[in-house]
Amino acid sequence: MQNRPRLTYANFVSTLALFLALGGGAAFAAGKIHSAALAPGAVHTSNVFKRAIVSGKIALNAVRTNQLGDGAVGSSKIAEGAVGSKQIGAGSVAPSNLQFPVFYAASPRGGSAPVTNGPDPYPLVDNIWIQKPGQIVVIFGGAAATLAHDGSSSEPCRVFFQIYLNDQQVGGGEVSTGSTALHQVEQTVGAQPQIDPVVPTTNRLTTETSSNGACTSNSTIDSTRFRVLDFG
Repeated sequence: MQNRPRLTYANFVSTLALFLALGGGAAFAAGKIHSAALAPGAVHTSNVFKRAIVSGKIALNAVRTNQLGDGAVGSSKIAEGAVGSKQIGAGSVAPSNLQFPVFYAASPRGGSAPVTNGPDPYPLVDNIWIQKPGQIVVIFGGAAATLAHDGSSSEPCRVFFQIYLNDQQVGGGEVSTGSTALHQVEQTVGAQPQIDPVVPTTNRLTTETSSNGACTSNSTIDSTRFRVLDFG
Protein backbone atom coordinates (compact mmCIF):
# COMPACT_ATOMS: atom_id res chain seq x y z
CA MET A 1 0.00 0.00 0.00
CA GLN A 2 1.41 3.30 -1.14
CA ASN A 3 1.85 5.91 1.59
CA ARG A 4 0.00 9.22 1.09
CA PRO A 5 2.09 12.42 1.36
CA ARG A 6 1.69 14.02 4.74
CA LEU A 7 0.13 17.56 4.90
CA THR A 8 2.65 19.76 6.61
CA TYR A 9 2.54 23.48 7.49
CA ALA A 10 5.11 24.25 4.79
CA ASN A 11 3.05 22.41 2.17
CA PHE A 12 -0.06 24.29 3.22
CA VAL A 13 1.55 27.78 3.04
CA SER A 14 3.18 27.09 -0.36
CA THR A 15 -0.11 25.78 -1.76
CA LEU A 16 -2.01 28.82 -0.45
CA ALA A 17 0.56 31.19 -1.98
CA LEU A 18 0.31 29.43 -5.34
CA PHE A 19 -3.48 29.67 -5.22
CA LEU A 20 -3.45 33.39 -4.53
CA ALA A 21 -0.86 34.04 -7.23
CA LEU A 22 -2.77 32.07 -9.87
CA GLY A 23 -6.03 33.76 -8.89
CA GLY A 24 -4.61 37.26 -9.45
CA GLY A 25 -4.88 38.16 -5.73
CA ALA A 26 -2.24 39.80 -3.56
CA ALA A 27 -1.50 39.39 0.11
CA PHE A 28 0.14 42.03 2.23
CA ALA A 29 1.42 41.47 5.70
CA ALA A 30 0.46 43.96 8.37
CA GLY A 31 2.43 47.19 8.20
CA LYS A 32 3.34 46.76 4.47
CA ILE A 33 0.99 49.56 3.18
CA HIS A 34 2.92 52.81 2.82
CA SER A 35 1.71 56.32 1.97
CA ALA A 36 2.98 55.95 -1.60
CA ALA A 37 0.57 53.06 -2.10
CA LEU A 38 -2.47 55.27 -1.43
CA ALA A 39 -4.12 56.92 -4.41
CA PRO A 40 -4.83 60.67 -4.12
CA GLY A 41 -8.13 61.19 -2.31
CA ALA A 42 -8.32 57.52 -1.28
CA VAL A 43 -8.76 58.37 2.44
CA HIS A 44 -11.92 60.35 3.19
CA THR A 45 -13.06 61.95 6.42
CA SER A 46 -15.45 59.04 6.98
CA ASN A 47 -12.42 56.68 6.98
CA VAL A 48 -10.71 58.59 9.80
CA PHE A 49 -11.68 57.43 13.27
CA LYS A 50 -13.01 60.12 15.60
CA ARG A 51 -10.07 61.87 17.38
CA ALA A 52 -7.64 59.57 15.53
CA ILE A 53 -5.49 62.55 14.45
CA VAL A 54 -3.99 64.26 17.52
CA SER A 55 -1.84 67.40 17.73
CA GLY A 56 1.38 65.36 17.68
CA LYS A 57 0.49 64.05 14.19
CA ILE A 58 0.10 67.55 12.69
CA ALA A 59 3.23 69.05 11.14
CA LEU A 60 4.33 72.56 12.10
CA ASN A 61 2.59 75.23 9.98
CA ALA A 62 0.35 72.50 8.44
CA VAL A 63 -2.86 74.30 9.48
CA ARG A 64 -3.28 77.68 7.76
CA THR A 65 -5.93 80.35 7.99
CA ASN A 66 -7.88 78.98 5.00
CA GLN A 67 -8.25 75.65 6.85
CA LEU A 68 -10.03 77.36 9.76
CA GLY A 69 -13.79 77.75 9.57
CA ASP A 70 -15.46 81.07 10.38
CA GLY A 71 -15.69 81.42 14.15
CA ALA A 72 -13.67 78.23 14.72
CA VAL A 73 -11.21 79.95 17.07
CA GLY A 74 -13.01 81.68 19.94
CA SER A 75 -11.60 83.69 22.82
CA SER A 76 -11.65 80.59 25.06
CA LYS A 77 -9.26 78.84 22.61
CA ILE A 78 -6.60 81.58 22.88
CA ALA A 79 -4.05 81.23 25.66
CA GLU A 80 -3.64 84.15 28.06
CA GLY A 81 -1.04 86.54 26.69
CA ALA A 82 -0.86 84.69 23.34
CA VAL A 83 -1.82 87.75 21.28
CA GLY A 84 0.59 90.65 21.74
CA SER A 85 1.38 93.83 19.88
CA LYS A 86 3.57 91.90 17.39
CA GLN A 87 0.59 89.74 16.38
CA ILE A 88 -1.58 92.77 15.64
CA GLY A 89 -0.89 94.48 12.32
CA ALA A 90 -0.08 98.18 12.27
CA GLY A 91 -3.30 100.15 12.03
CA SER A 92 -5.53 97.06 12.27
CA VAL A 93 -7.10 98.33 15.51
CA ALA A 94 -7.96 101.98 15.07
CA PRO A 95 -10.55 104.12 16.88
CA SER A 96 -12.68 104.10 13.71
CA ASN A 97 -12.82 100.26 13.89
CA LEU A 98 -14.31 100.24 17.37
CA GLN A 99 -17.99 99.49 17.85
CA PHE A 100 -18.34 102.97 19.39
CA PRO A 101 -16.00 105.11 17.21
CA VAL A 102 -13.68 107.64 18.86
CA PHE A 103 -11.66 110.23 16.97
CA TYR A 104 -10.06 113.64 17.31
CA ALA A 105 -12.43 116.23 15.87
CA ALA A 106 -10.01 119.16 16.33
CA SER A 107 -6.69 120.10 17.92
CA PRO A 108 -6.88 123.78 18.93
CA ARG A 109 -3.65 125.38 20.15
CA GLY A 110 -2.28 128.75 21.16
CA GLY A 111 1.15 130.36 21.40
CA SER A 112 3.04 132.87 23.49
CA ALA A 113 1.19 135.74 25.21
CA PRO A 114 1.90 138.14 28.07
CA VAL A 115 0.38 137.60 31.51
CA THR A 116 -2.09 140.38 32.32
CA ASN A 117 -4.74 140.97 34.93
CA GLY A 118 -7.29 140.60 32.10
CA PRO A 119 -9.49 139.01 31.09
CA ASP A 120 -7.94 139.19 27.63
CA PRO A 121 -8.65 137.13 24.50
CA TYR A 122 -6.10 134.40 23.94
CA PRO A 123 -6.12 133.39 20.24
CA LEU A 124 -6.30 129.76 19.12
CA VAL A 125 -5.81 128.13 15.71
CA ASP A 126 -7.57 124.99 14.37
CA ASN A 127 -10.38 125.71 16.79
CA ILE A 128 -13.44 125.08 14.56
CA TRP A 129 -15.10 121.71 13.85
CA ILE A 130 -18.52 120.22 13.04
CA GLN A 131 -20.36 118.14 15.63
CA LYS A 132 -22.99 115.81 14.16
CA PRO A 133 -26.17 114.49 15.83
CA GLY A 134 -25.37 111.46 17.97
CA GLN A 135 -21.85 112.68 18.79
CA ILE A 136 -20.54 113.63 22.24
CA VAL A 137 -17.56 115.98 22.53
CA VAL A 138 -15.00 116.07 25.34
CA ILE A 139 -12.44 118.91 25.43
CA PHE A 140 -9.19 118.49 27.36
CA GLY A 141 -5.71 119.92 27.16
CA GLY A 142 -2.90 121.65 28.95
CA ALA A 143 -1.16 124.99 29.30
CA ALA A 144 2.49 125.88 29.80
CA ALA A 145 3.73 129.20 31.20
CA THR A 146 6.97 130.70 32.47
CA LEU A 147 6.02 132.34 35.77
CA ALA A 148 7.43 133.87 38.91
CA HIS A 149 5.72 135.18 42.06
CA ASP A 150 6.31 138.89 42.66
CA GLY A 151 6.20 138.49 46.46
CA SER A 152 3.41 141.00 46.84
CA SER A 153 1.12 138.64 48.76
CA SER A 154 0.94 135.23 50.34
CA GLU A 155 -1.14 134.01 47.41
CA PRO A 156 0.93 132.42 44.60
CA CYS A 157 1.14 133.75 41.05
CA ARG A 158 -1.95 132.40 39.27
CA VAL A 159 -2.87 132.56 35.57
CA PHE A 160 -6.42 131.59 34.67
CA PHE A 161 -7.84 130.16 31.43
CA GLN A 162 -11.54 130.44 30.62
CA ILE A 163 -12.76 128.10 27.86
CA TYR A 164 -15.74 129.06 25.69
CA LEU A 165 -17.66 127.00 23.16
CA ASN A 166 -19.75 129.13 20.83
CA ASP A 167 -19.39 132.04 23.30
CA GLN A 168 -20.62 130.05 26.29
CA GLN A 169 -18.16 129.19 29.05
CA VAL A 170 -17.81 125.41 29.34
CA GLY A 171 -14.61 125.01 31.38
CA GLY A 172 -11.23 126.34 32.33
CA GLY A 173 -8.11 125.84 34.41
CA GLU A 174 -5.01 127.58 35.68
CA VAL A 175 -1.24 127.47 35.99
CA SER A 176 0.42 128.78 39.14
CA THR A 177 3.63 129.01 41.14
CA GLY A 178 4.73 130.28 44.52
CA SER A 179 8.37 130.53 43.49
CA THR A 180 9.97 133.96 43.04
CA ALA A 181 12.40 132.43 40.52
CA LEU A 182 11.20 132.45 36.93
CA HIS A 183 10.50 128.88 35.75
CA GLN A 184 8.14 126.95 33.48
CA VAL A 185 5.04 125.28 34.88
CA GLU A 186 2.49 123.06 33.11
CA GLN A 187 -1.01 122.13 34.22
CA THR A 188 -4.15 120.68 32.67
CA VAL A 189 -7.18 122.62 31.49
CA GLY A 190 -10.43 121.24 30.10
CA ALA A 191 -14.16 121.52 29.61
CA GLN A 192 -17.31 119.60 30.41
CA PRO A 193 -18.68 117.08 27.85
CA GLN A 194 -20.97 118.43 25.14
CA ILE A 195 -23.98 116.21 24.45
CA ASP A 196 -24.98 115.39 20.88
CA PRO A 197 -26.86 118.20 19.11
CA VAL A 198 -30.20 117.88 17.30
CA VAL A 199 -28.72 119.13 14.01
CA PRO A 200 -25.11 119.35 12.74
CA THR A 201 -23.42 122.19 14.63
CA THR A 202 -20.30 124.18 13.79
CA ASN A 203 -18.39 124.54 17.05
CA ARG A 204 -15.83 127.25 17.77
CA LEU A 205 -13.51 127.03 20.78
CA THR A 206 -12.15 130.29 22.23
CA THR A 207 -10.25 131.19 25.41
CA GLU A 208 -9.57 134.15 27.65
CA THR A 209 -6.73 134.59 30.13
CA SER A 210 -6.31 136.60 33.30
CA SER A 211 -4.21 136.58 36.47
CA ASN A 212 -4.54 137.43 40.16
CA GLY A 213 -1.94 140.21 39.86
CA ALA A 214 0.71 138.36 41.86
CA CYS A 215 2.98 137.47 38.89
CA THR A 216 6.14 139.29 37.83
CA SER A 217 5.99 141.52 34.76
CA ASN A 218 8.20 139.14 32.77
CA SER A 219 5.88 136.18 33.34
CA THR A 220 4.47 134.79 30.08
CA ILE A 221 2.06 132.21 28.74
CA ASP A 222 4.14 129.91 26.53
CA SER A 223 1.58 127.66 24.85
CA THR A 224 -1.67 125.77 25.11
CA ARG A 225 -2.81 122.63 23.37
CA PHE A 226 -6.30 121.20 23.39
CA ARG A 227 -7.77 117.94 22.06
CA VAL A 228 -11.40 117.67 21.06
CA LEU A 229 -12.34 114.01 21.45
CA ASP A 230 -15.48 112.98 19.61
CA PHE A 231 -17.46 109.87 20.65
CA GLY A 232 -19.88 108.40 18.13
